[in-house]
Amino acid sequence: MFRPNNSVSRYLKLAPGLIFVAAWGIFGVPGLRSAAIQDAGQATPAPAAPVTPKPVELPEGEGKPIATEYCQDCHRLTNLTKSHKSLDDWKDTIQTMIDRGARLPDDKIDTLAKYLAANFAPKPDAAPAGGSVSAAGPPTGSPDASAPATPAPAKVVVELPEGEGKAIATENCQECHKLTNLTKAHKSLDDWKDTVQLMIDRGANIQPDQVDTLVQYLAKNFGPKDPSAPAAPAPSN
Repeated sequence: MFRPNNSVSRYLKLAPGLIFVAAWGIFGVPGLRSAAIQDAGQATPAPAAPVTPKPVELPEGEGKPIATEYCQDCHRLTNLTKSHKSLDDWKDTIQTMIDRGARLPDDKIDTLAKYLAANFAPKPDAAPAGGSVSAAGPPTGSPDASAPATPAPAKVVVELPEGEGKAIATENCQECHKLTNLTKAHKSLDDWKDTVQLMIDRGANIQPDQVDTLVQYLAKNFGPKDPSAPAAPAPSN
C-alpha cells in the first residue's frame, strides 16, 4: 500500500491554512478592499489657482503719479476710484491721511486734491424713475426744461462757540480745512495740544502766545463726549 512520506503529510496538514491565508491576502478584511477601491477612484482635486487682482489704472493727469506713488502705501487705489467727493472733501480726506502718517509732501497736496476732484467728483443726480427721453422734448415726468433750475442748497456756515479762542480758531484753523474738523472732534486737552502742534509743524500761522488760549478753547468746547449723557430721544413716527 502507498504511504505518503513525511514531507507530503506535513504539506497536506498545512494546505487548508495556506489556502485561507491566500484568500485573506486577495480579499482582505471585509469592507476595507471596497473602501480602498472607492478611494482610488476619487482623484484629489487640484488646488484652485490664486486669483490675482486686476491692477487699477488711474486716469491720466498731473496728479496721477502722485496718487499712484503715495495713496497705495496704505490702501488700494480702488479706494479712490470708488469715491465721489468734492474738492473740499478731497482736501479733508488728504489731510486726514497725512494726520495718520501718509508721507505726501506739502507741495503735492493741492495738485493731488485737484486731480482727485476732477476725476472722482460727486455723481450727478440720477434721472427720475420712469422718465423716458423723447425726440419731442425733455423726459416725461421731469420738470419743463424752460423752468428755472432749483438753486443748490446754500453752504452751511459753521459758527464756533463764543470764547477767548474763537477768533484764533476762526482765523487760523480754516486756512487748511473746514471748521467742522473742529466741531466734529472730541479730544482731551493733551490731544488738542498735540493736534495744534502738528498743525504748526505743517505751517499753521499760530503765534506762540496764542497756542495755550486756542488749546484751552478747543478742549473746553470740543472735549471727549460724556458717556453718561442721555441719548437724544428717537423721533416719533
